[in-house]
Amino acid sequence: MLAVWSMTELTQLKTLEIAHLDLRYAHTRIRRPEALLPLMRSLEKWGQLRPVSVVFSEPPCHVLVDGYLRVEALRRCGKDIVLAEVWRCGEKEALLQVLIREQERRWEALEEASLIRELHDRHELSQESIARLLGKDKSWVCRRLSLLSALPEQVLDSVRNGHLSPWAAGRVLAPLARANPEHATALSRILSQEHLSTRELWEFFRHYQKANRKQRQNMVLDPVLFLKALRVKEEDGRTHCLKEGPEGKWLKDMKLVAHVLVRLAKALPSVIYPGQGNLDRRLLLTAFEDARSAFVSLEKLIQEVSAS
Repeated sequence: MLAVWSMTELTQLKTLEIAHLDLRYAHTRIRRPEALLPLMRSLEKWGQLRPVSVVFSEPPCHVLVDGYLRVEALRRCGKDIVLAEVWRCGEKEALLQVLIREQERRWEALEEASLIRELHDRHELSQESIARLLGKDKSWVCRRLSLLSALPEQVLDSVRNGHLSPWAAGRVLAPLARANPEHATALSRILSQEHLSTRELWEFFRHYQKANRKQRQNMVLDPVLFLKALRVKEEDGRTHCLKEGPEGKWLKDMKLVAHVLVRLAKALPSVIYPGQGNLDRRLLLTAFEDARSAFVSLEKLIQEVSAS
């Protein structure tokens, strides 16, 4: 049984050669180009302030379990030595500890999922054991793993390389991949080349959900063109409203009310009928009375304005 261990079990800090680090868990991290340059500047000015975390491996190597961004920044700065704390435990326990210490950093869901898959596949821990050792529900572990199984490998690579945001992968591409893997792959390829904001991508996905099969095909082939066309349509609508003024909007709304009244009249025999329960009928008639009162009030206002 795995035990939770304290930080006092760490060995003394050591300096290690970066070339001797085993980076076998690099694929579980998401590259953050926007965070790399500030870290490099800090390293050049102040040196390495926080050690990375490693566990023993075949001498003289150590497996890096936490601190991949720091190691990359050190390399970019031309450094070949890293300050590390060597944990007296195995890789399995180290990965669990990294996940448990989540208050020290904010993990992306896909990073958590990748580490959990390593615990499950490489280190042969069951989902139940992982959930118990992390203090989570089994459903949480299942949801994390489902993120990886739902996304094509090409999409995951785009996220890991920093070309695609984890939000886009989790909120848009994951559900899209479950429904249509080909469309998810095509969209991720475009997104790795074209920058779309979170708002634009979510707007695209909302329209995709309402579109027919042919429209969806065209949308994923050129999402940028679709969004440009959408902007033109919205601008035309605003121009039309400005041209028509409040009178035009009032006419449009009144036509809409008339259409709704016609639809309600057609539906009347199916909603109010002989033998209907008193409560059901009372609810329907109360709604009608509320609407009729509003229309009567509008009629009085029109008479008052017309008389002035």
